Amino acid sequence: MRSVLAALLALFAISAWALDSVPGTGMQISPSQGREYNFAYHTSSDDLNLFGSDTWAVRFNFSEAYPQTYASQFEVTKALLWLPQVGDSVWVALFSEAHGSPGDQIISAAAPVLSNHVEIPFANSVLADTLWLVVSYTTTFSNRFVSASMGGGSHSYFWNTSYTNPFFQSFGTAGFNAELLFGLGGDFILATPDLELEDFELEGDLLPRQTVYPTFSIYNHSDLTVNDAKVIITGRSPSPQFVPNITINIAEPIPPRSRFVFDSESQGHENFGIALPDQPAQLRLKAALSSESVSETYSANNDIIINRFSFQEEYPLFLTESFMRTESSMQITASQDQHDYANIHRLNYFPILTDSLSNIPSQIRFNWYRFNSLPRTAVNGNLRLNGFWPNYADHYDQQCQNLQDARSFISSSRCDFTHVPQNDMISAEIIFRNENTLLYASQSDYNLINDTVLCVGLFKKHVFDGAERWVVERWIRHGAGLGVSSLGQGQQLDVNFNISLSNLSLMELAQDYRLYYWLQLKNGGKILYSAYSDFTDVVSVEDEVLPKPRLMVGPNPLRGQGSLQIKTDGNQKLGRIRIFNLKGQIVRELSGQTDEISLNIADFPSSGIYLLRAEMPGARGENLWVERKITIIK
Repeated sequence: MRSVLAALLALFAISAWALDSVPGTGMQISPSQGREYNFAYHTSSDDLNLFGSDTWAVRFNFSEAYPQTYASQFEVTKALLWLPQVGDSVWVALFSEAHGSPGDQIISAAAPVLSNHVEIPFANSVLADTLWLVVSYTTTFSNRFVSASMGGGSHSYFWNTSYTNPFFQSFGTAGFNAELLFGLGGDFILATPDLELEDFELEGDLLPRQTVYPTFSIYNHSDLTVNDAKVIITGRSPSPQFVPNITINIAEPIPPRSRFVFDSESQGHENFGIALPDQPAQLRLKAALSSESVSETYSANNDIIINRFSFQEEYPLFLTESFMRTESSMQITASQDQHDYANIHRLNYFPILTDSLSNIPSQIRFNWYRFNSLPRTAVNGNLRLNGFWPNYADHYDQQCQNLQDARSFISSSRCDFTHVPQNDMISAEIIFRNENTLLYASQSDYNLINDTVLCVGLFKKHVFDGAERWVVERWIRHGAGLGVSSLGQGQQLDVNFNISLSNLSLMELAQDYRLYYWLQLKNGGKILYSAYSDFTDVVSVEDEVLPKPRLMVGPNPLRGQGSLQIKTDGNQKLGRIRIFNLKGQIVRELSGQTDEISLNIADFPSSGIYLLRAEMPGARGENLWVERKITIIK
């Protein structure tokens, strides 16, 4: 395990590694549209700009696509580069493999950098199963960079001159989770013909009772024109309604060394809809490619399995997490302030320990996401924004809009606190409930719960950049397993923990702190559910006279022609009832002093999430406002 200092040195671009970095533009690369096959390890997004070296390299191991036993080699005809700055020239060369480093030079070429996307043809093709692409391109901080995308960094290298004997060092060992935006164009030379199912996805709204449509692409590595290709799509789910089995015959020929794309623009695409089950559920689909004329294909290239989810529960709120430096935070916060969504809560982290608002919890979160530059923003965990993009505010707004359609499998949650004065702590319980969604519980299927972790953080209110903002103070749980193997329909997850007050008064806790909690996929993935609780309703075990008032609301969510019942779980009377929409507007207000109130679905203006506030008697006879979030589905 690295020390904190070592981790910082590796992550934050220091001269000892002869390498530095700045955030990228986030621009998507458009690969060559020719009929050659492009081979690369990057993700086609300019996420990080690197400088500090004049020699860069990518090690290509083509046998990763086809095992050695399949007798495959790649015939390289050109190099493909993406450079964020136009101007100067670039030199490229192919080298053989020699004990994990470039061996002998095979061929070289040079070209001016007239556009971001640079294609450099080689005078002769090169056939190999492993090659090094070495690029000579002098970089400086002021105006020259190379680009990289998010990745492991194990295939990309820079020429490290910080040692007596310079060497090629991989980005991974230097702490940079990035792959250079370099690729090679050509094609596989195979012992037998081959078709490859390159990708498979679903188009449409992944919601119960909706219809989605398959999309896929096929690459013909063979020397034959293929006229009889077909893709068979099957699926299964915990729902017995979901058993799709469709065959898509490719009507048009696929020429040698070319790609066929089946999407919404393809003839007959609308005839292959897949109906999703009535209940929200996990979905598992398989696409299998076959052809009688190309029968000896490599089977691992012919099948793709995807796991998708037709969830329907709305999030109480969404989270954006921003990682910044104190002196430059305003460039991020000012952009976000332009687009203030009521259901999007912004959390802030300062991972550089020299910053005034920094702390170890910020650094823990930064490293967990495997970020390697600042500033960065994670929108709902998996939607990433990089650096000071000229149009950062527009990107942020677009991602926030995209979030509004996201759905969860958690139908509701509750967080309760009890003050234990003799131990100077708060005892807490969080309950997550899944009322409606069908999930796999076995280990043989994709068990979503095994891939989900819990984060519970104490966030403190700070005033900076002209507004009150929430900054992480400590982690109660971070990336912790759920401790259960199933959270299926009708089940709930109980999480109990203690919060040490550490000389923090209850008044300070209520005024300046919030507890945010969320469920998230492992390794910095999508946040599946998020909520928060403040400390205004903490009950003391010494002061309690009556049981803490609990508000019973159901059914939640409310659907169809039913009615919402609101009552207490004891003999207390309900006081006034107020219902707010997400904009904070009161949509309904009722007088109280009754045992139970019933609301019809027609009492709500539209489907959505509402905040219900009910006045109830507290432990010492005082009146308290108790809140519940309710979901209406018309």
